[in-house]
Amino acid sequence: MNHQPILVAGATGNLGGRIARELRRRGASVRAIARQTSDPAAVAELRELGVDVVTAGTSSVADVTHACAGSACVVSALSGLRDTIVDAQTVLLQAVIAAGVPRFIPSDYSIDYTRLEPGTNRNLDLRREFLARVDAAPIKATTIFSGMFAELLTGQAPVLL
Repeated sequence: MNHQPILVAGATGNLGGRIARELRRRGASVRAIARQTSDPAAVAELRELGVDVVTAGTSSVADVTHACAGSACVVSALSGLRDTIVDAQTVLLQAVIAAGVPRFIPSDYSIDYTRLEPGTNRNLDLRREFLARVDAAPIKATTIFSGMFAELLTGQAPVLL
């Protein structure tokens, strides 16, 4: 078994926390990046699971590179608008490359926006813009399209109720 950690960016959030918990449940070594402003309770919960939590600013390639060093893969579960999906993930991508991490999974947990006409959805256009940066980067990447209503798999969907 590979003991290099899988780094999860956004692990203090809902989706990232789920990813980190499932990786730990499966016996993976997990490292998480947390910002200074991350919820202390979420950080404590990750540490209780055995996750190595590293504090790093999302605007510092050097800080994030240090956090990524030695990882087998970096999984992004960052969520937000341009400042997160494009800007912060670009910092993360640059750090992943600088640290020599062999695989990157961007935060693309959505419908397959590559089949949609550009300009039809602002949030998906941001993901498309970032994916162009990933595609141009010298790294292996995996995109995960979970579909439009993935929240239905884990319970009620408040957006529909």
